[in-house]
Parts: sequence; C-alpha cells; structure tokens
Amino acid sequence: MIDIDVSAQTAAMTCTQGDVLFAGLEKALDNGRGFVFVTDAGGKLLGYADLTMMREAFMKGGHLSGQTVGDVAAPWGSAKEPLGVEPVLDGEGRLSGIDESGPQPFLPVSEPDLTHREMRNAFDAFLSTWISSTGDYIRRFEREFAEKMGMAHGVATSNGTVSLHLAMATLGIGEGDEVIVPDLTFAASINTVMHVGARPVLVDVDRDTWCLSAEAVERAITPRTRAIMPVHVFGRPSQMTEIFELAQARGLYIIEDCAEAHGAKYDGQPIGSFSDISSFSFFANKIITTGEGGICLTNDADIATRMRMLRDHGMRPERRYWHEEPGFNFRMTNMQAAIGCAQIERMDELLAMRAAVYDRYVEALSGIPGVSFPPPMDQRAQPVTWFACAQVPEDKRADLIAACKAANIDLRPFFHGLSSMPAYRQYARKCPNSTWLSRTGVNLPTSRRVDDAMVARIAGVFESVLGKKA
Repeated sequence: MIDIDVSAQTAAMTCTQGDVLFAGLEKALDNGRGFVFVTDAGGKLLGYADLTMMREAFMKGGHLSGQTVGDVAAPWGSAKEPLGVEPVLDGEGRLSGIDESGPQPFLPVSEPDLTHREMRNAFDAFLSTWISSTGDYIRRFEREFAEKMGMAHGVATSNGTVSLHLAMATLGIGEGDEVIVPDLTFAASINTVMHVGARPVLVDVDRDTWCLSAEAVERAITPRTRAIMPVHVFGRPSQMTEIFELAQARGLYIIEDCAEAHGAKYDGQPIGSFSDISSFSFFANKIITTGEGGICLTNDADIATRMRMLRDHGMRPERRYWHEEPGFNFRMTNMQAAIGCAQIERMDELLAMRAAVYDRYVEALSGIPGVSFPPPMDQRAQPVTWFACAQVPEDKRADLIAACKAANIDLRPFFHGLSSMPAYRQYARKCPNSTWLSRTGVNLPTSRRVDDAMVARIAGVFESVLGKKA
C-alpha cells in the first residue's frame, strides 16, 4: 500500500459536504482524477462525487436550488469502475491518506488536460454570446500563440488539417506543383497536398532525427518543386536552419507541420518560425488543445491578410459578401479559442508535465530487452514530448499492445509509413527508415495520470512480454 500524506493532497482531492457544485466540478478537473472525496466538516469520509454526478446535477438545475457536493455524493465503494485511489482512514473514519496501489481505471494513450481555467473561459465565451467565429478570445488566441512561437501573425482555423490546406492555397500551390513530404507522418500532411491538386513527393526520414534531413530534401527537388513540408514528428525538430537555407537558395516555400511540436526549438529559434507559413493542430491529444482547431502562423502581413480572406469564403473584409475568389469556411469558434487561451497560459506547465512523464519511462523501461528510446538529438535541437515513445521488437509489438490492453492500458503503434498504404500507392517510394520506425514504434500513455506508480505498472507489463531488465 502506498500512503500519501493527506495534507499534500487534501485541497485537490477533497470537498466538504457543504461545498457548492461548482467547487466540486473545479476540484475534480484540477486534480486530474475526475472526482473528489466528500467529508463532513470534521474530515470524516462520507463518500465521493465524480464529474458525471455533478454534471447531471448541474444539468437539472441543482446549482439553482442550492444543491451541494454532499447532496450528489455516493457512498465510497459504490462506483462500478475503479477510481484509481482508495481512501486511508484513521480510527474515527477521517481521511488520513491515499492508497494508489489498487485497481486502476482505463489509461488512454492521451487525454486532454483541462482545469477550472479552461472551464471558466468557455463559460465566459458562452455568456458573451460570441460563440461563433468572431470574438475577443479569437483575437487574443491568435495574437498570444503567434507571440509564443515567435511569429507576427496568427490565423486560427477549425482544425490542423485545414490549416495546412489554407497555407498551400494561400501560396498558390496547385496542379503541376510538387511538395516534398516525409514518409513518416500522419496522413493529413499528404492529404492536403493532394486536396490542392499538387503532387506529394515522399522522402524517407533520417534514422536518428526521425524527420526530413536537408540532404534528403535536396535530392528530391525537381524543376516542379514549389514547397517543402517538414513535419516535426513526435516533438522532434527537423534541421530547420539547413532546410531554410536550402529553400532560400532554390526559391521554394516552406510550410512547417508543427502539429506535434508546440514549443520545440532549433538553433534556439521556435519551431514554426522558419517558414513562410507554419501550421499547428489543437486536437484533443495535442500538447495544447481547443478540442478541434488549428492555426497558421506567418511573418508576412500580406500572406496573413490573404489567409484571413480565404478562410472566410474568399470575402474581402472591407466589403461584406463580395467574393473575389472561391474560399473556404475554415474558421475557429470563439468558444474553442477561449479554451485555447487558458491552454496557452498553462503551456509551460503542460510541457514540463510531459517531459517528466518521459523521464519516468526512460528510468523504468531502460534495460528491458528490446526497448529503446528516441536517439538523443544534437545540442542545436530542443525537442519536446508530445507522446512519450519508444521502440520495441517488431515481432513482439502486437503481443505487448495486447498485454497492455488486458491491463487496462492503451498502447499505440506509430503511424504507418505513407508509402505502405493503398491511398498513396502512386507516390510510394522505398523508405527503409520510415518502415523500420513504423513497425517498431509505440506511443506510451502521456498525461498527468502517469505517475511513478503507473509507470511501474506499465514496466511490469513490458517485462511480462519482453523479459526482465538486464
């Protein structure tokens, strides 16, 4: 049994029976467990209240009738699924510690990290009645995220895929053009090239960085090449100084796909700031999230103006309902941006949490037969952790994923190499590094629920399949 001094977690995990519903909701979000212990004024445990109970009470108007956390609480031990912690009680039934050694709820590979700050912002946006594609939060989100990434202009979009699409459409990339894309990336990277009518040129990734190298890009350039799309996969930066210099010399655009690398740097410069246009995703599993959502960043005011026009049906902002060219509806909502603003405020905290989770895995899994972690990058690169990831023996990966599933733990394989899939057969090339990574890589659960005790559980599953540590 692992006992934790209640004084260190009481504020986060406990409500008294007289606390209002909103107090319980905020604490259940902030503690990351999704529930609170409920005690009387003297600290005696009465039960628990989870987010589902409190949401149901709120939806029925319980906050108007004065319902409290104690009113919606259920007796301890009545939950159908494990809550992940057990209360430790003294002789008089008072909460005196927490035991985390028992059964655990399902651990997804990723889950959004949301607190009272995101909830308050979303509620504020709702109350403002600006719930669509204009509002103070949209403007603030675009400005603050651009500043955070070292860029002058931000144009928020409805998701990260359309931000790539918008970038290429804005730069006039289309039929007859080629765009260089790494073979190891999520399908959105190549799909958007195809959606604008251009031809994707697939290039194998570097075995050590897992990203495009400048040398490989240079070999792929033809007279029809218009743009290079570096993808900073799993938070690992591409060689952006070298790729930037190559693009400048050849007169090519750079469109950075930074969906998985918020906060990474190369040569001390933020990823996303090397390009004509950079694209970020804010899907629920990303480092910061708006649920869905994306953004294009640029330092060129004219490009930003054109992106804003194309994003909004091709209308000139100074002349309503006047369409100079066919555009898109790629707009983000003010409600999404409200959540995003709170996430930007917490971004350094979220990055630190992910880095700490990765370090725990390295300590716990190193030495288990066949397990390796991403090769260290040189000092010019400052990667971030999106998912903590590792490589395992190809012939054992399916068994390992199945064993984790049986233990209520989600373990995901890497993306398939683009050249291996039917949708992209006509563009396929031999990409041995991408193939090797796609067949051996696993994404490990990466969230604040992954503490030392959880990592020890996961290590035990790994050892059961791959063998004990050397």
